[in-house]
Amino acid sequence: MAAYETTIDVRTDDLGRGGHVNNSKFVAYTDLARDRYFASHGYGPDGGKHLVVTLEVEYERALATLAPITIAVDVTDIGETSVTLEYELRDDDGAVATVTTVVVTVDEDGPTAIPASLRDGLKADLESSTA
Repeated sequence: MAAYETTIDVRTDDLGRGGHVNNSKFVAYTDLARDRYFASHGYGPDGGKHLVVTLEVEYERALATLAPITIAVDVTDIGETSVTLEYELRDDDGAVATVTTVVVTVDEDGPTAIPASLRDGLKADLESSTA
């Protein structure tokens, strides 16, 4: 079971000319899922900033529906200033893409330690997924 799941509505303008969701929207969906996931650990817009430093997308198949999709988020690694997250995007027929990001927490001087409250939540989620 994923550390966190959220549902995202697919909008009409997410579809490209080919009648399927434009691949750039998959990245936008994971951005939203990550923000919601971090917020579930009390790390919201006022709690600090983060940057994606690595992004990898593996497309399984086209997503050609306006039905909501589910995004499952899992923690796969935690560093001093970074966390690696894996996302599975799926519709009613199963996985449509897997995305991996490395996210670094930052302040005005650059990378900074992951805040303790966020680290505690990330660590608990990582431990529960490996148990």
